[in-house]
Amino acid sequence: MSLVRCNECHASIPVPDSLQARTMKCSYCGAVVSVPDLAEREAAMLERRRLEVYERDLAIAAAHRRDEAAREAARDHREHKERRSSTRWGRVFTLTSMLLAPVIVSITVFDLPARLGFGDAGQDRLKIVAAQLAERGCHVVVPAASLYATGTVSQLVPPAAAGQAGCLRVLAAGGPSHTALTVRLFDLDSKAITKSESSSDPQAETCVSQEGSLRYEVVLGVAAKGRLTHMAVRCPQAPAAEGASAPPAPSAPSAPERRGKKR
Repeated sequence: MSLVRCNECHASIPVPDSLQARTMKCSYCGAVVSVPDLAEREAAMLERRRLEVYERDLAIAAAHRRDEAAREAARDHREHKERRSSTRWGRVFTLTSMLLAPVIVSITVFDLPARLGFGDAGQDRLKIVAAQLAERGCHVVVPAASLYATGTVSQLVPPAAAGQAGCLRVLAAGGPSHTALTVRLFDLDSKAITKSESSSDPQAETCVSQEGSLRYEVVLGVAAKGRLTHMAVRCPQAPAAEGASAPPAPSAPSAPERRGKKR
C-alpha cells in the first residue's frame, strides 16, 4: 500500500487500491485530496470497460452462432423427414400405379371400340320393332339415333302435326352393357306422364293429347355405360272395343213340327 502526505497537516494518507477511487480523505484533518495516479486510473477504467464490451460482444456472437446452428439442425431434420416421407409416398404411388395400370389399360381397350362407334347398340332390334309398327300405320317422329352414353339421354319430341294425332311411343334398345334401361315421358311442364319397366328394350307410350313438345329420357342402369339407340314413333289410336253382338234370330220350325201343330 502506498502513502501520500496530506497537503494540510502532512499526515500520511494511504492510497486506495480501487480503480474507481478518485479522491482521498485525511483521517486527521479531514482534508480531501485527489489520488496521485488519477490519469492512469481513468485509462485503466476505460480499458476495463472496453474489455467488458468486447467480451459481451463475443458472448452475443456465440449465442447467435448457437441459435443459428440449432435452427440449421432443425431445418435439416425437417427436410430429412420430408424427403423420407416423399420417398415413401412416391414408392406407394409407384406401386399403386403399377398395380392399376393393367386394369386401366384393359378397361380402356375394352371400352374403346364402343366409344369409337363400333359394337352392338341395339339398332338392329329397334329396326325390327319399327318395321312392325310401320305395318300398323305408325310413322317416325324422332329418327333412330345410336350413341355412346354414360348417363341419362334426353330428347325433345316435336308436337303432332294437324291430322297426325295419335299415341306417342318411345323405343330404346341397348348394347350388352345396358340391361336395365328405363324410358320416361314428360309433358311441356316437365311433369312425368308415364314410365316404362327396366329392360334392355324398354318402350313407353302415351295416348293423352298434349299441347306443345314432349320430352323423353332414357335412364341408364347403375354404373352402366355403352352404346344404345332410341327413337320415337306416332301411331294411330286403336278404335274403342265394339259392343256385344246381337242375339241370333229364331230359326223357322221344321216340317214335323208343323204337322204336329195341324193335328
